[in-house]
Amino acid sequence: MRGTRTGPARPTTLSAEDRLAIATDLAVSLYEAGLIRADRLKDAPHDIATYGDFTKDGRELGRDLVRYEAWRCDEAVYAALDDYSRLLNEQLEAVQARWAAENGISPRFRVGDRVAWPRVEGQDNVGTVMAIEPGGRYSVMRDDAAASGSKLRFRVDFEACRAEGEPAPSRLSTLKGLPGKIWAAASALLAMEAMDFTMRVNLLLP
Repeated sequence: MRGTRTGPARPTTLSAEDRLAIATDLAVSLYEAGLIRADRLKDAPHDIATYGDFTKDGRELGRDLVRYEAWRCDEAVYAALDDYSRLLNEQLEAVQARWAAENGISPRFRVGDRVAWPRVEGQDNVGTVMAIEPGGRYSVMRDDAAASGSKLRFRVDFEACRAEGEPAPSRLSTLKGLPGKIWAAASALLAMEAMDFTMRVNLLLP
């Protein structure tokens, strides 16, 4: 990987170096296809990396480039810019696969197992593991999607899943299930947070 480093926690984004490198490759492709001028090529990688993102499609990115960097975009440019979010996601998947290998992250569940994972709000998601994906993720068919006949599957991190009916673990017990060096780093972080909290409370006491 060009610049993104991995550590105890799952990487969820790419380094600025990686993003710029991907944007540079895309800018060169745009130039070679005759979609941008030679004088635009110098600044195009920075522009794309600045306004592009994992969830932004080519039209959204193109509109920002028109608005803020005076690009001229047509349907062909919008279509080409679609590749930026795809390339970012592919690179992040590769980084996460390396992270999983380096930290000994392995699946607890098999295809066909019933699992639950938290929603942002409300009851847990519940579904069936359909496949083991690279980067330490399950492909899961959620029950409500299956009931509606949808083919939609959710990619869920290994560490977010627990068996259906299994109580949600506390923050500490969740960390204890991680590989040794990850647990050591996480427990040290919790200890620092506890010390910080104690110091703050002591400052408030008479």
